[in-house]
Amino acid sequence: MSRISVTKVPSLLPTLYPAASTSLGRGSDVYIYETLSTPQGVAVSTSARQVQLYERFGVSPLRTLEYHSDQITQIRMQEQSLMSSSRDGQIAIWDLRQTTDAPSLVFKSEDPILSFDLSTDNSMLVGGTQLNSDYMAKIQFWDPRNVGMPIKVFEDSHSDDVTQIHCNPSAPKQILSGSTDGLLCTFDLSQPDEDDALQFVANTGASVSQCGYFGPDSQFIYVQSDMETLQLWTNEATRLADFGDIRELGQGDLGIDYIVKCKYDPNAQRLYMAAGTNSGEVHLLHIGVDSMEYIQKLPRGNTGVVRGFDWELNDGWAVSGCEGGQLAWWSKEELPKPSISPSSSGSKRPTLSGRRFAPY
Repeated sequence: MSRISVTKVPSLLPTLYPAASTSLGRGSDVYIYETLSTPQGVAVSTSARQVQLYERFGVSPLRTLEYHSDQITQIRMQEQSLMSSSRDGQIAIWDLRQTTDAPSLVFKSEDPILSFDLSTDNSMLVGGTQLNSDYMAKIQFWDPRNVGMPIKVFEDSHSDDVTQIHCNPSAPKQILSGSTDGLLCTFDLSQPDEDDALQFVANTGASVSQCGYFGPDSQFIYVQSDMETLQLWTNEATRLADFGDIRELGQGDLGIDYIVKCKYDPNAQRLYMAAGTNSGEVHLLHIGVDSMEYIQKLPRGNTGVVRGFDWELNDGWAVSGCEGGQLAWWSKEELPKPSISPSSSGSKRPTLSGRRFAPY
């Protein structure tokens, strides 16, 4: 069992209350992959190969973006640009200020793209691929000013699917990659080739499902595994903490079944974790170097495994999406009665089998 201490500190975040909920309403086989905060509200990627855009607390999509011919693997937002990657080997970018639903830019690969990021200075688009038939897992680079195929490829650093790519928000020439081979790699893209660019390698000991930078200068890295473990590292590959299986936090009394997402609040300089239950509850915790602080449990807004969760801490709202195709909103303002879309009362959708963070 986990020996990490967990104390209750509900005052770290505003209490969140149910505000609205809706269902995708497109049949029993449509479910939510990811939810992502946008300037207008939230973007939701679905198994119908769509990205739906909602205003905050909205129960009907404002727009539905369709482009990909295979499953969407990741969505990202940077300023007014919404980006998506897919197993069809493409990264599509939409300018949300435009009224057209066609992407304004498309970047292509010969392999399914599982992860990607755009550098903060917009100088480089980076994508991670699935292990191909030649047993190669690639990190590919595109010039955002020139659509088409990659201008550079790293092929030797990972031996399995590249599930995570992150550009360092404090250092545009540094990137982080994570893979199902268990490795975290950091690269300095000012160097000419892969051998010179590779800075540090960390072996986490488990398949990487999610990772990312955090800290005032992005000097730390959190990493989640498919085994529901959580570790903290420096960006120079020194391990700071190994929390083990988060399902065992508090001797298992918290009832947590999986990690949904970690998110860093730069204003408070705190790293938070959203963890879920198989029945659709979400637990919020603050992550320290050697301890965790339990903040609150959100009442069941979903009826199945929560795949997507995002929140804006300063504005006091959150959104969750689950395998059942339900989207639930939360607010720091307690409403008399949550707004519920008529479609959200439809039949229960089946849960998915297999790895939660590898729907592709």
